[in-house]
Amino acid sequence: MPVHLLWHGLWRSIAALLLLWSGMAQALPSYARQTGEACIACHVSFPELTPYGRLFKLSGYTLGTTQLFPLAVMAVGSATHLDNTQGNNAAYPRRNDLLLEGGSLFVGGKLGDHAGVFSQWTFNTLNQNSGSTAFSGHTAVDNNDWRLSDHLARADLDLIYGLSLNNNPTVQDVWNSTPAFGYPYQSTHLADVWGIAPPSTLIEGGLAQQVAGISAYGFLNKTWYAELGGYRMARGAASFLRSGVDIGNRLHGTSPYWRFAYSRDWGEHSLALGTFGLNAQVNTDPADGGSPSDHYRDVGIDAQYQYLSDPHVFTAQGALIHEKTNWDASHLGADRQHASSTLDSFRLKGSYWYRRTYGLTLGYFSATGSGDNVQYPVTGSPDTHGYLAEFDYMITPSWRLGLQYTGYLKYQGARNNYDGNGRNARDNNTTYLYSWLAF
Repeated sequence: MPVHLLWHGLWRSIAALLLLWSGMAQALPSYARQTGEACIACHVSFPELTPYGRLFKLSGYTLGTTQLFPLAVMAVGSATHLDNTQGNNAAYPRRNDLLLEGGSLFVGGKLGDHAGVFSQWTFNTLNQNSGSTAFSGHTAVDNNDWRLSDHLARADLDLIYGLSLNNNPTVQDVWNSTPAFGYPYQSTHLADVWGIAPPSTLIEGGLAQQVAGISAYGFLNKTWYAELGGYRMARGAASFLRSGVDIGNRLHGTSPYWRFAYSRDWGEHSLALGTFGLNAQVNTDPADGGSPSDHYRDVGIDAQYQYLSDPHVFTAQGALIHEKTNWDASHLGADRQHASSTLDSFRLKGSYWYRRTYGLTLGYFSATGSGDNVQYPVTGSPDTHGYLAEFDYMITPSWRLGLQYTGYLKYQGARNNYDGNGRNARDNNTTYLYSWLAF
């Protein structure tokens, strides 16, 4: 199909989607209704938090008044274009199609003076049926963060402290430089369906919606942040935290988690520097809690800067995660060449917003690691590098139209012929046009 005809069709489809949703865009999400604040008080653009938004989250979502029905809804419609199918369109289903990807129901808000919740449940229309290219809708738990909190305030002391029960390491974090709410904030679900994704560390979503974690945290004088906790497989009373999700990585025992950060806000500026990590034992067989385990040690460093003004806003986040894995002997020769391996994941992005309405984001990502001729038989390397460019238009503070391009400079160790069948890294480049709405 000629490119100009393709994009004409995509824009026409998105225009129809916008008209369909235009009547729903005026309502505000539940936290805005609770606090009486505009969305931009807490967010640069969802989910990136401002200093006030970070305090709101650390305070256990308790600022403002209790709502009778603390509910919000999110929906996403999109179209995704892949640069090259090499003539095998069946391997890339729903390419160029206008899709209603699905949506989420949020229970989010103040439960009492010291208790609050962020609970997301998602319906995904792109749940691929096993062994086929057909899709069926599926509802499952998504990110959850249940909190107890308190606040000590004196002339010489300001301390927010509390407990978080959550189901995704870093989902409780208040800086957007850690994985759970890091950039890209919205990306095509079809990339996973097509098997296109950079190698990632365990803490970058490998345990999401499969675990239950409890951590204790404190934020001293709006400067020093510390958090310590542990994660286990979600079961028993906590099994709702993995409802509808298949276990891909089963934790063996308790996995310690830690987070420390320095934060400073002055005038229109905000800066944070931090480190975080996870030490995990993961069963080799996710269906068998008695199977041998692999040992993952993930350590990350991160930074964030924000300039929040009117009409100009600039934000930047970056993170480097180093992972060392000791593999159980059953892997050797089967799917791993060596008894241990390392993987380094790096992400960097910068965003500029004008009047909180027009946004431009540029990002870079890379994954580099140990050579392995068994896991990567063609290239012997996981090395993947690429970039993102995104333009956003906020139709309202809770309704975003985005155009995102992901380009690959290297994929699984090579620029060209990374799979031995003539596929090049740039063939995986994707264009993603989406409309995101919360109400």
